[in-house]
Amino acid sequence: MNWLKWITHARKLITFFRKNYEHIKSIALTLLIVLSLVLTWSLWTFKPSYPSLEGARIVKKQEVDVEAELKEIVYPTQLIYHKGDSLYGVEANDLINEFNMRLNETKFTFDTGTKNNRSFDPDETFIKDNKYIEVVFPVGMTQDIYKEIFSFESEITGSKPKYVDRIFLYQNKSTDSVEGYLVSYQEKKMQRIRASNNQLNPIMKEMDKWIDNGSFVPYMNFDIEERGNEGQVDVKRRFYFPEVPLDLTRYTYISRATSEDTYEMYKKALFKDPLAVKSASAPNQITYADGTAAMVINELQNRFTYTNFAGFGNRNTPSSISPLLQSIDYINTHAGWGNPYIVSNLTNYTANFWLFIENLPVLNQEMQMSLIWYENELQEYQRSLIQLDLSAASYPDLLTEKVTIQSGKDVTTELEKEFNLNYVQDVRIGFTMKKQNEPHVYKLEPQWFINYDTKGWQPLFKEDREEGF
Repeated sequence: MNWLKWITHARKLITFFRKNYEHIKSIALTLLIVLSLVLTWSLWTFKPSYPSLEGARIVKKQEVDVEAELKEIVYPTQLIYHKGDSLYGVEANDLINEFNMRLNETKFTFDTGTKNNRSFDPDETFIKDNKYIEVVFPVGMTQDIYKEIFSFESEITGSKPKYVDRIFLYQNKSTDSVEGYLVSYQEKKMQRIRASNNQLNPIMKEMDKWIDNGSFVPYMNFDIEERGNEGQVDVKRRFYFPEVPLDLTRYTYISRATSEDTYEMYKKALFKDPLAVKSASAPNQITYADGTAAMVINELQNRFTYTNFAGFGNRNTPSSISPLLQSIDYINTHAGWGNPYIVSNLTNYTANFWLFIENLPVLNQEMQMSLIWYENELQEYQRSLIQLDLSAASYPDLLTEKVTIQSGKDVTTELEKEFNLNYVQDVRIGFTMKKQNEPHVYKLEPQWFINYDTKGWQPLFKEDREEGF
Protein backbone atom coordinates (compact mmCIF):
# COMPACT_ATOMS: atom_id res chain seq x y z
CA MET A 1 0.00 0.00 0.00
CA ASN A 2 1.12 3.55 -0.73
CA TRP A 3 0.88 4.69 2.86
CA LEU A 4 3.34 1.95 3.92
CA LYS A 5 5.85 3.31 1.39
CA TRP A 6 5.47 6.87 2.80
CA ILE A 7 6.06 5.57 6.32
CA THR A 8 9.19 3.74 5.18
CA HIS A 9 10.58 6.91 3.50
CA ALA A 10 9.80 9.01 6.54
CA ARG A 11 11.67 6.59 8.82
CA LYS A 12 14.70 6.69 6.52
CA LEU A 13 14.63 10.54 6.48
CA ILE A 14 14.39 10.73 10.29
CA THR A 15 17.24 8.24 10.62
CA PHE A 16 19.34 10.36 8.19
CA PHE A 17 18.74 13.55 10.21
CA ARG A 18 19.59 11.75 13.48
CA LYS A 19 22.87 10.44 12.10
CA ASN A 20 23.88 13.79 10.43
CA TYR A 21 22.34 16.27 12.92
CA GLU A 22 25.63 18.02 13.81
CA HIS A 23 26.64 18.39 10.14
CA ILE A 24 23.26 19.82 9.17
CA LYS A 25 23.38 22.29 12.10
CA SER A 26 26.87 23.49 11.06
CA ILE A 27 25.78 24.01 7.46
CA ALA A 28 22.69 26.01 8.56
CA LEU A 29 24.74 28.23 10.87
CA THR A 30 27.26 28.88 8.10
CA LEU A 31 24.50 29.90 5.68
CA LEU A 32 23.01 32.27 8.27
CA ILE A 33 26.40 33.90 8.87
CA VAL A 34 26.95 34.37 5.13
CA LEU A 35 23.46 35.88 4.74
CA SER A 36 24.14 38.29 7.63
CA LEU A 37 27.42 39.45 6.04
CA VAL A 38 25.72 40.00 2.68
CA LEU A 39 22.93 42.08 4.25
CA THR A 40 25.44 44.14 6.28
CA TRP A 41 27.53 44.87 3.20
CA SER A 42 24.41 45.89 1.26
CA LEU A 43 23.41 48.29 4.04
CA TRP A 44 26.86 49.91 4.21
CA THR A 45 27.12 50.38 0.44
CA PHE A 46 23.52 51.47 -0.16
CA LYS A 47 23.20 54.69 -2.20
CA PRO A 48 19.74 56.24 -2.41
CA SER A 49 18.31 57.47 -5.68
CA TYR A 50 18.23 61.27 -5.30
CA PRO A 51 15.66 61.83 -8.06
CA SER A 52 13.39 59.36 -6.28
CA LEU A 53 13.89 61.17 -3.00
CA GLU A 54 12.99 64.51 -4.60
CA GLY A 55 9.89 62.85 -5.96
CA ALA A 56 9.11 61.87 -2.37
CA ARG A 57 9.29 65.61 -1.42
CA ILE A 58 12.78 65.64 0.10
CA VAL A 59 14.44 68.64 -1.57
CA LYS A 60 18.03 69.78 -1.13
CA LYS A 61 18.40 73.29 0.35
CA GLN A 62 20.14 76.13 -1.45
CA GLU A 63 23.89 76.02 -0.87
CA VAL A 64 25.67 79.18 0.30
CA ASP A 65 29.13 79.80 -1.12
CA VAL A 66 30.31 82.40 1.42
CA GLU A 67 29.15 82.37 5.04
CA ALA A 68 29.52 85.42 7.29
CA GLU A 69 31.20 85.22 10.69
CA LEU A 70 30.24 87.05 13.86
CA LYS A 71 33.29 89.33 13.68
CA GLU A 72 32.28 90.47 10.20
CA ILE A 73 28.73 91.33 11.28
CA VAL A 74 29.62 93.19 14.50
CA TYR A 75 31.58 96.11 13.09
CA PRO A 76 32.63 99.56 14.43
CA THR A 77 31.46 102.66 12.58
CA GLN A 78 33.74 105.27 14.21
CA LEU A 79 37.25 105.61 15.62
CA ILE A 80 37.77 108.60 17.93
CA TYR A 81 41.31 109.50 19.00
CA HIS A 82 41.50 111.34 22.34
CA LYS A 83 44.70 113.37 22.57
CA GLY A 84 44.58 115.58 25.63
CA ASP A 85 41.66 117.95 25.18
CA SER A 86 41.61 117.42 21.41
CA LEU A 87 39.48 114.92 19.52
CA TYR A 88 40.25 113.42 16.12
CA GLY A 89 38.11 110.95 14.24
CA VAL A 90 37.69 108.81 11.18
CA GLU A 91 34.68 107.20 9.53
CA ALA A 92 33.74 106.10 6.02
CA ASN A 93 37.40 105.14 5.68
CA ASP A 94 39.36 101.92 5.13
CA LEU A 95 41.42 102.76 8.23
CA ILE A 96 38.49 101.50 10.32
CA ASN A 97 38.71 98.15 8.57
CA GLU A 98 42.48 98.03 9.11
CA PHE A 99 42.07 98.80 12.82
CA ASN A 100 39.21 96.32 13.17
CA MET A 101 41.27 93.53 11.61
CA ARG A 102 43.98 94.13 14.21
CA LEU A 103 41.35 94.22 16.96
CA ASN A 104 39.97 90.87 15.79
CA GLU A 105 43.45 89.33 16.03
CA THR A 106 43.92 90.57 19.60
CA LYS A 107 43.22 88.38 22.63
CA PHE A 108 42.11 90.02 25.89
CA THR A 109 41.83 89.14 29.54
CA PHE A 110 39.80 90.83 32.29
CA ASP A 111 41.61 92.66 35.04
CA THR A 112 40.53 91.31 38.41
CA GLY A 113 39.63 93.40 41.43
CA THR A 114 36.71 95.62 42.39
CA LYS A 115 38.45 98.81 41.25
CA ASN A 116 38.58 97.51 37.69
CA ASN A 117 34.81 97.05 37.48
CA ARG A 118 33.05 100.33 38.24
CA SER A 119 30.60 102.98 37.08
CA PHE A 120 31.34 104.99 33.95
CA ASP A 121 31.39 108.77 33.63
CA PRO A 122 32.34 109.99 30.11
CA ASP A 123 33.94 113.12 31.59
CA GLU A 124 36.03 111.30 34.19
CA THR A 125 39.78 111.43 33.52
CA PHE A 126 40.16 107.73 34.25
CA ILE A 127 42.96 107.24 31.74
CA LYS A 128 44.76 110.34 33.03
CA ASP A 129 47.68 111.27 30.79
CA ASN A 130 47.25 108.49 28.23
CA LYS A 131 46.20 109.16 24.67
CA TYR A 132 43.54 106.62 23.75
CA ILE A 133 41.30 105.33 20.97
CA GLU A 134 37.54 105.05 21.42
CA VAL A 135 36.05 102.37 19.17
CA VAL A 136 32.33 103.07 18.67
CA PHE A 137 29.92 100.27 17.75
CA PRO A 138 26.36 100.92 16.55
CA VAL A 139 24.81 98.37 18.95
CA GLY A 140 25.12 97.23 22.56
CA MET A 141 26.63 93.74 22.59
CA THR A 142 25.58 91.13 25.13
CA GLN A 143 28.19 89.12 27.02
CA ASP A 144 28.06 86.08 24.75
CA ILE A 145 28.73 88.36 21.77
CA TYR A 146 31.54 90.60 23.05
CA LYS A 147 33.37 87.62 24.55
CA GLU A 148 33.75 86.29 20.99
CA ILE A 149 34.34 89.67 19.32
CA PHE A 150 37.18 90.66 21.65
CA SER A 151 38.48 87.08 22.05
CA PHE A 152 38.46 86.97 25.84
CA GLU A 153 40.54 84.16 27.26
CA SER A 154 39.06 84.49 30.77
CA GLU A 155 35.53 83.69 31.86
CA ILE A 156 32.77 86.30 32.01
CA THR A 157 31.04 86.60 35.38
CA GLY A 158 27.82 88.37 36.30
CA SER A 159 29.72 91.47 37.44
CA LYS A 160 30.87 92.29 33.91
CA PRO A 161 28.84 94.75 31.77
CA LYS A 162 25.82 93.07 30.22
CA TYR A 163 25.87 95.38 27.18
CA VAL A 164 28.98 96.91 25.61
CA ASP A 165 28.87 99.49 22.81
CA ARG A 166 32.36 101.03 23.04
CA ILE A 167 35.88 99.99 23.85
CA PHE A 168 38.65 102.38 24.99
CA LEU A 169 42.23 101.35 24.22
CA TYR A 170 45.61 102.88 25.11
CA GLN A 171 49.23 101.83 25.49
CA ASN A 172 50.64 101.50 28.98
CA LYS A 173 53.67 103.81 29.11
CA SER A 174 55.71 101.53 31.34
CA THR A 175 54.96 98.15 29.74
CA ASP A 176 54.03 99.25 26.18
CA SER A 177 51.15 96.76 26.32
CA VAL A 178 47.64 97.65 25.16
CA GLU A 179 45.09 98.13 27.95
CA GLY A 180 41.66 99.66 28.09
CA TYR A 181 38.04 99.46 29.14
CA LEU A 182 34.84 97.89 27.94
CA VAL A 183 32.20 100.60 28.22
CA SER A 184 28.42 100.44 28.41
CA TYR A 185 26.67 103.79 28.00
CA GLN A 186 23.36 102.03 28.64
CA GLU A 187 24.44 100.73 32.06
CA LYS A 188 26.96 103.51 32.80
CA LYS A 189 29.46 100.77 33.58
CA MET A 190 33.05 99.97 32.58
CA GLN A 191 35.41 97.01 32.93
CA ARG A 192 39.20 97.13 32.71
CA ILE A 193 40.85 94.77 30.20
CA ARG A 194 44.35 93.91 28.98
CA ALA A 195 45.61 92.62 25.64
CA SER A 196 47.58 89.38 25.97
CA ASN A 197 49.29 89.74 22.57
CA ASN A 198 50.80 92.61 20.57
CA GLN A 199 48.60 92.72 17.45
CA LEU A 200 47.34 96.25 18.18
CA ASN A 201 50.67 97.79 19.19
CA PRO A 202 51.93 98.82 15.71
CA ILE A 203 48.71 100.55 14.69
CA MET A 204 48.24 102.22 18.09
CA LYS A 205 51.65 103.88 17.63
CA GLU A 206 50.57 105.37 14.27
CA MET A 207 47.70 107.50 15.59
CA ASP A 208 49.69 110.76 15.45
CA LYS A 209 50.81 109.93 11.89
CA TRP A 210 47.16 109.63 10.89
CA ILE A 211 46.64 113.18 12.11
CA ASP A 212 49.68 114.44 10.18
CA ASN A 213 48.61 112.84 6.88
CA GLY A 214 45.00 114.04 7.23
CA SER A 215 43.40 110.63 7.80
CA PHE A 216 42.27 111.75 11.25
CA VAL A 217 40.39 115.06 11.20
CA PRO A 218 39.35 117.26 14.15
CA TYR A 219 36.11 116.14 15.82
CA MET A 220 33.80 117.53 18.48
CA ASN A 221 31.47 115.81 20.92
CA PHE A 222 27.77 116.54 21.30
CA ASP A 223 25.98 115.38 24.44
CA ILE A 224 22.33 114.72 25.15
CA GLU A 225 21.92 115.16 28.88
CA GLU A 226 19.35 114.18 31.47
CA ARG A 227 18.87 115.09 35.11
CA GLY A 228 19.41 112.24 37.58
CA ASN A 229 17.43 111.32 40.66
CA GLU A 230 19.67 113.46 42.86
CA GLY A 231 19.49 116.49 40.60
CA GLN A 232 22.83 115.91 38.91
CA VAL A 233 23.20 116.22 35.13
CA ASP A 234 24.23 112.98 33.41
CA VAL A 235 25.27 112.36 29.82
CA LYS A 236 22.53 110.18 28.32
CA ARG A 237 24.11 109.92 24.86
CA ARG A 238 27.35 111.22 23.39
CA PHE A 239 27.91 111.70 19.67
CA TYR A 240 31.06 112.66 17.79
CA PHE A 241 30.87 114.92 14.73
CA PRO A 242 33.64 116.28 12.45
CA GLU A 243 34.32 119.96 13.09
CA VAL A 244 34.67 120.75 9.38
CA PRO A 245 32.69 119.64 6.30
CA LEU A 246 33.69 116.16 5.10
CA ASP A 247 34.56 115.27 1.52
CA LEU A 248 33.02 111.87 0.82
CA THR A 249 32.20 109.82 -2.26
CA ARG A 250 28.95 109.24 -4.11
CA TYR A 251 28.85 105.76 -5.70
CA THR A 252 26.85 104.28 -8.55
CA TYR A 253 26.31 100.52 -8.71
CA ILE A 254 24.45 98.07 -10.89
CA SER A 255 22.21 95.53 -9.19
CA ARG A 256 21.61 92.01 -10.34
CA ALA A 257 18.19 91.59 -11.93
CA THR A 258 15.46 90.19 -9.69
CA SER A 259 13.58 87.45 -11.53
CA GLU A 260 11.60 84.25 -11.06
CA ASP A 261 14.92 82.51 -10.39
CA THR A 262 15.47 84.85 -7.43
CA TYR A 263 12.04 84.03 -5.99
CA GLU A 264 12.66 80.33 -6.59
CA MET A 265 16.01 80.52 -4.76
CA TYR A 266 14.41 81.95 -1.61
CA LYS A 267 11.42 79.64 -1.89
CA LYS A 268 13.70 76.60 -1.86
CA ALA A 269 15.81 78.05 0.93
CA LEU A 270 13.05 79.13 3.32
CA PHE A 271 10.28 76.56 3.03
CA LYS A 272 10.72 73.10 4.54
CA ASP A 273 8.93 71.47 1.61
CA PRO A 274 9.26 73.70 -1.50
CA LEU A 275 7.26 71.24 -3.61
CA ALA A 276 4.23 71.84 -1.39
CA VAL A 277 4.36 75.64 -1.83
CA LYS A 278 1.56 77.34 -3.78
CA SER A 279 1.72 80.85 -5.24
CA ALA A 280 -0.82 83.62 -5.78
CA SER A 281 -0.44 87.02 -7.45
CA ALA A 282 -2.00 90.39 -6.76
CA PRO A 283 -1.10 93.86 -8.08
CA ASN A 284 2.59 94.43 -7.25
CA GLN A 285 2.61 91.43 -4.90
CA ILE A 286 3.36 87.71 -5.05
CA THR A 287 2.56 85.34 -2.18
CA TYR A 288 4.09 81.90 -1.66
CA ALA A 289 2.59 79.70 1.09
CA ASP A 290 2.44 76.08 2.23
CA GLY A 291 0.02 76.31 5.17
CA THR A 292 2.76 76.64 7.83
CA ALA A 293 4.62 79.68 6.42
CA ALA A 294 4.24 82.42 3.83
CA MET A 295 6.61 84.62 1.81
CA VAL A 296 5.07 87.85 0.51
CA ILE A 297 7.09 89.72 -2.12
CA ASN A 298 6.53 93.46 -2.55
CA GLU A 299 7.49 94.04 -6.18
CA LEU A 300 7.54 97.84 -5.84
CA GLN A 301 10.07 97.78 -2.99
CA ASN A 302 11.76 94.62 -4.30
CA ARG A 303 11.54 93.19 -0.80
CA PHE A 304 9.99 90.17 0.92
CA THR A 305 8.53 89.26 4.30
CA TYR A 306 8.70 85.60 5.31
CA THR A 307 6.39 84.63 8.18
CA ASN A 308 6.60 81.33 10.04
CA PHE A 309 3.18 80.79 11.64
CA ALA A 310 4.57 78.22 14.08
CA GLY A 311 6.66 80.96 15.72
CA PHE A 312 3.59 82.86 16.95
CA GLY A 313 2.86 80.28 19.63
CA ASN A 314 5.91 81.30 21.67
CA ARG A 315 5.56 85.08 21.94
CA ASN A 316 5.95 85.27 25.73
CA THR A 317 9.19 83.31 25.91
CA PRO A 318 12.46 84.98 24.83
CA SER A 319 15.04 82.96 22.95
CA SER A 320 17.65 81.19 25.07
CA ILE A 321 20.22 81.85 22.32
CA SER A 322 21.18 85.36 21.20
CA PRO A 323 18.94 86.51 18.31
CA LEU A 324 22.13 87.73 16.59
CA LEU A 325 23.82 84.32 16.71
CA GLN A 326 20.61 82.62 15.57
CA SER A 327 20.16 85.12 12.73
CA ILE A 328 23.72 84.74 11.43
CA ASP A 329 23.39 80.96 11.41
CA TYR A 330 19.98 81.14 9.74
CA ILE A 331 21.02 83.51 6.95
CA ASN A 332 24.22 81.53 6.37
CA THR A 333 22.15 78.40 5.73
CA HIS A 334 19.18 79.98 3.93
CA ALA A 335 20.43 81.55 0.68
CA GLY A 336 23.10 83.77 2.31
CA TRP A 337 23.63 87.52 2.62
CA GLY A 338 24.14 88.65 -1.00
CA ASN A 339 25.92 91.87 0.05
CA PRO A 340 27.86 92.91 3.20
CA TYR A 341 25.69 93.61 6.24
CA ILE A 342 26.44 94.67 9.82
CA VAL A 343 24.24 94.45 12.90
CA SER A 344 22.45 97.71 13.71
CA ASN A 345 20.13 96.85 16.60
CA LEU A 346 19.45 94.01 19.04
CA THR A 347 16.65 93.19 21.47
CA ASN A 348 15.72 90.01 23.34
CA TYR A 349 13.76 88.90 20.28
CA THR A 350 15.10 90.68 17.21
CA ALA A 351 18.25 91.32 15.20
CA ASN A 352 18.39 94.15 12.65
CA PHE A 353 21.06 94.69 10.01
CA TRP A 354 22.28 97.50 7.76
CA LEU A 355 23.51 97.03 4.24
CA PHE A 356 27.14 98.20 4.64
CA ILE A 357 28.97 99.59 1.60
CA GLU A 358 32.33 101.42 1.52
CA ASN A 359 32.42 101.65 5.33
CA LEU A 360 29.02 103.36 5.57
CA PRO A 361 25.54 101.97 6.30
CA VAL A 362 22.70 102.31 3.81
CA LEU A 363 19.91 103.82 5.92
CA ASN A 364 16.90 103.52 3.62
CA GLN A 365 14.24 101.60 5.55
CA GLU A 366 13.51 99.25 2.65
CA MET A 367 17.17 98.18 2.49
CA GLN A 368 17.37 97.04 6.12
CA MET A 369 17.12 93.40 7.19
CA SER A 370 15.39 92.08 10.31
CA LEU A 371 14.68 88.72 11.94
CA ILE A 372 12.32 88.08 14.87
CA TRP A 373 12.73 85.03 17.15
CA TYR A 374 10.62 83.49 19.92
CA GLU A 375 11.80 80.52 21.98
CA ASN A 376 14.48 79.76 19.35
CA GLU A 377 11.86 79.64 16.58
CA LEU A 378 12.02 82.10 13.69
CA GLN A 379 8.81 84.09 13.45
CA GLU A 380 9.57 86.68 10.75
CA TYR A 381 12.34 87.44 8.26
CA GLN A 382 12.36 90.65 6.20
CA ARG A 383 14.97 91.70 3.66
CA SER A 384 15.55 93.40 0.33
CA LEU A 385 15.95 91.36 -2.83
CA ILE A 386 18.28 93.99 -4.31
CA GLN A 387 21.84 92.72 -4.61
CA LEU A 388 24.45 95.22 -5.77
CA ASP A 389 27.30 94.09 -7.97
CA LEU A 390 30.09 95.74 -5.98
CA SER A 391 32.67 94.94 -8.65
CA ALA A 392 30.61 96.34 -11.51
CA ALA A 393 32.20 99.00 -13.71
CA SER A 394 29.76 99.16 -16.58
CA TYR A 395 29.19 102.88 -15.86
CA PRO A 396 32.74 104.10 -15.18
CA ASP A 397 31.85 107.78 -15.58
CA LEU A 398 29.11 107.51 -12.97
CA LEU A 399 30.77 105.11 -10.56
CA THR A 400 32.23 107.68 -8.16
CA GLU A 401 31.86 111.39 -7.55
CA LYS A 402 33.11 113.59 -4.70
CA VAL A 403 30.55 115.35 -2.52
CA THR A 404 30.84 117.52 0.60
CA ILE A 405 28.53 117.06 3.58
CA GLN A 406 27.85 119.48 6.44
CA SER A 407 30.18 120.00 9.40
CA GLY A 408 29.46 118.94 12.96
CA LYS A 409 28.71 122.56 13.86
CA ASP A 410 25.98 122.61 11.20
CA VAL A 411 24.66 119.32 12.59
CA THR A 412 24.42 120.58 16.18
CA THR A 413 22.71 123.79 15.01
CA GLU A 414 20.12 121.76 13.08
CA LEU A 415 19.53 119.41 16.02
CA GLU A 416 18.98 122.19 18.52
CA LYS A 417 16.77 124.18 16.14
CA GLU A 418 14.54 121.47 14.64
CA PHE A 419 14.35 118.59 17.13
CA ASN A 420 13.48 117.79 20.73
CA LEU A 421 16.79 116.30 21.91
CA ASN A 422 15.02 113.98 24.36
CA TYR A 423 13.74 111.96 21.39
CA VAL A 424 16.99 111.80 19.42
CA GLN A 425 18.12 108.17 19.34
CA ASP A 426 21.12 108.41 17.02
CA VAL A 427 22.80 110.73 14.49
CA ARG A 428 25.26 109.50 11.90
CA ILE A 429 26.54 109.66 8.33
CA GLY A 430 25.05 107.08 5.99
CA PHE A 431 24.00 106.43 2.42
CA THR A 432 20.62 107.01 0.89
CA MET A 433 20.11 104.60 -2.01
CA LYS A 434 18.19 105.90 -5.03
CA LYS A 435 17.15 103.98 -8.13
CA GLN A 436 18.16 105.70 -11.36
CA ASN A 437 16.33 105.85 -14.70
CA GLU A 438 18.62 103.21 -16.19
CA PRO A 439 17.51 99.64 -15.39
CA HIS A 440 19.12 98.14 -12.26
CA VAL A 441 21.27 101.23 -11.55
CA TYR A 442 21.42 102.69 -8.01
CA LYS A 443 23.15 105.77 -6.67
CA LEU A 444 24.46 105.82 -3.09
CA GLU A 445 24.51 109.37 -1.73
CA PRO A 446 26.32 110.14 1.59
CA GLN A 447 24.49 112.49 3.95
CA TRP A 448 23.59 113.07 7.59
CA PHE A 449 20.77 110.99 9.08
CA ILE A 450 18.85 111.09 12.35
CA ASN A 451 16.97 108.31 14.14
CA TYR A 452 14.24 110.33 15.82
CA ASP A 453 11.50 109.16 18.19
CA THR A 454 9.62 106.27 16.53
CA LYS A 455 10.00 107.59 12.97
CA GLY A 456 13.15 105.63 12.20
CA TRP A 457 15.97 106.90 10.04
CA GLN A 458 15.48 110.07 7.97
CA PRO A 459 17.81 112.69 6.46
CA LEU A 460 18.75 115.28 9.08
CA PHE A 461 18.70 118.43 6.94
CA LYS A 462 15.46 119.66 5.40
CA GLU A 463 16.87 120.05 1.91
CA ASP A 464 17.76 116.34 1.89
CA ARG A 465 14.37 115.10 3.03
CA GLU A 466 12.12 113.56 0.44
CA GLU A 467 8.79 111.80 0.38
CA GLY A 468 9.18 108.40 1.98
CA PHE A 469 11.51 109.49 4.79
